[in-house]
Amino acid sequence: MEDSPASQVLAPQVGAGGRGGGHVGLPAVVLTLGVLGALLLVAAEFTTIARVEIPGRTCREVADLSAADRCELSGFERHGGALLLLGALAVLMAVGAARRGSRPAGLALITVATLVLGMALLRDLPEAGRTGAIGITYEGADGRAGAGLFIEIAGGLLLALAGALTLVGRPRT
Repeated sequence: MEDSPASQVLAPQVGAGGRGGGHVGLPAVVLTLGVLGALLLVAAEFTTIARVEIPGRTCREVADLSAADRCELSGFERHGGALLLLGALAVLMAVGAARRGSRPAGLALITVATLVLGMALLRDLPEAGRTGAIGITYEGADGRAGAGLFIEIAGGLLLALAGALTLVGRPRT
């Protein structure tokens, strides 16, 4: 087997008693959770976080031009690319946490997760229920969460789990 950093992280760990157990070790789990969480953040940046629905019509066909941009809000419109940067940081920290069991990298994953979950729950979730000017003009307009909100939350939770596993799974020296 080649001796690259990726193969060292992803190689199955030796089981109890020195025999090859074939199970995946904690570093591989941390790396997988961290990379999946980061990919979800990237996906959330390009999906709908919040949208307005009007019964029997599409929002864009009834809203005036000034309010039409409120029909659907993407992660990029809500965060301006922050989830992309946090996702890139999460990948780097996941590699550090998986490769070396780095406590600072684990704490950084938890910090990124806290920022993401804070944005999702404190900024995006309340926005998902708002209709803005469209709701004033059209009775029955309803603000809804888009798939991007749930993707953003899932990404934050995976990063938190990766960070927590790094901290609790780290051998004491």
